[in-house]
Amino acid sequence: MTLRFPTLFAACLPFLLAPYSLALDPLEQIPVATFEKMKEVERYQMRIAEKHYTGGAFKTSLAEYEKFLTLYEKSPGAPYAQLMWSHSMMRLKKPKTALREGFQSVIDYWPESEEAVISAYCIADAYRTMGEVSDAKKAFRFLIKEYPAHEIAIRSRLDLLHYARLEKDEASHLALLNDLTYKLERNEKSKAACEEASRELAQIHFFAQRFDEGKKALATTHEGDALFDAVYGMSAKTVGHLLGNKESRTAALTLGDQLLNELRVESKRRPKIEKELLYRAAELNGTLGRPAEIWKLYTEIGDRFGRDDGLLGYMAAWYKARDKRPEARGIYAEFKDQVAGLKNIAAMDLEDGKINEAIGVYRKLIEIDGDHADDHLWAIASCYEKLADWKKAIATYRQIDRFPDNHFRMAACHRQLKEQSEAIVLYNQIKVVDNAAPEATLQIGFTYEEAKEKEKAIRTFQLTCKRFPKSEQASKAHAHLQNEYNINVTLGGAEEE
Repeated sequence: MTLRFPTLFAACLPFLLAPYSLALDPLEQIPVATFEKMKEVERYQMRIAEKHYTGGAFKTSLAEYEKFLTLYEKSPGAPYAQLMWSHSMMRLKKPKTALREGFQSVIDYWPESEEAVISAYCIADAYRTMGEVSDAKKAFRFLIKEYPAHEIAIRSRLDLLHYARLEKDEASHLALLNDLTYKLERNEKSKAACEEASRELAQIHFFAQRFDEGKKALATTHEGDALFDAVYGMSAKTVGHLLGNKESRTAALTLGDQLLNELRVESKRRPKIEKELLYRAAELNGTLGRPAEIWKLYTEIGDRFGRDDGLLGYMAAWYKARDKRPEARGIYAEFKDQVAGLKNIAAMDLEDGKINEAIGVYRKLIEIDGDHADDHLWAIASCYEKLADWKKAIATYRQIDRFPDNHFRMAACHRQLKEQSEAIVLYNQIKVVDNAAPEATLQIGFTYEEAKEKEKAIRTFQLTCKRFPKSEQASKAHAHLQNEYNINVTLGGAEEE
């Protein structure tokens, strides 16, 4: 007899989709063939019982399924009614009764039925519910032996896997994963479980530095380029995990070497992406803490594919990481994209506190990259600010067409020079821009405060609250008035209490 996992017959759908609180589990659904063979009066009685079951009235459903068995003991639906009687008992938290008088009765009276297979699984589940793990595992193993290709056997394997992980039973764990990965036929029902098992098995092998075995497991699920991607992704992640523990560092290095070898093999198989794979090898060597190997790979890439700006960037970063700053500058100077190279050199000068040298580089950039002169002038002005050369900063910002941002910066520089009047003039010019007006007004208040003009400062803070009540600047002005002057204002107004 061909056994199939039960599916819901279409005729049941209107009834089963009714708004009851409990949906039927696959183990509780009636087989299609069974429902088709039942008489209408039998179907009606089954619907009544099912209505109470899905509604959570398990004592009533118990009685209704029992009634079905009394009235229609010869019905094709009798095994299913007995199964659901057993499920009702389980819902009533009476697993022993369900097991002995329910599920076992299905097997005894209808041994060839689909419901008998389901009941065999439910017996194992009942043992688990009662905490009798040994009996539960024995029942799950029986199902796998008796119905190896049935979906219920797949479910049993997954249950046993759960126990193997929980009990740290490595032998059983590996045996079950190997069974799912290599032995069980993959079909619509088993595919997902088998694929997940193959990945879990591969992970175990990678952690044990059994690279080839891990790859073999993944090969049951992936092929071609997808296989390499899966192998690389999982094993590289495992290397990182192993490196996180001093005790497993040697294992990380071993697995890393195996993966590096795989990268070499793959690069020969896929010459179109060989350069990318060499970069992956360099990255992996970085993870493994092998800078000399990284440099060898960069040299190989340069010799075989040319020293493009991408490679030069990696080489410069390698020098910087070893605090070889002059060498890194020399590499940036080789960039074909001269602008990008000079920007990197300027950034290094700033990192090293060589502000004047950075200004010189930005001036070169203006000469060769005039379309972005404002960006380079802005960088120069920022450098002057770092040097506290406020006048040169102001003069440079004035050359930049970036209103109102340049006006904000010029005003800030004037304030550093104690030239509050000039700053206020600039802030007032900014106020013509609606979205900048709240900040400009607030800064005028602080500028008056710096000039020791207390009354003007207070009025300006109050004005900020009145004109821009919903703005962040109004909140700041409100808090400042309270904290510094003990003045309370209502946002949107300016009355003192």
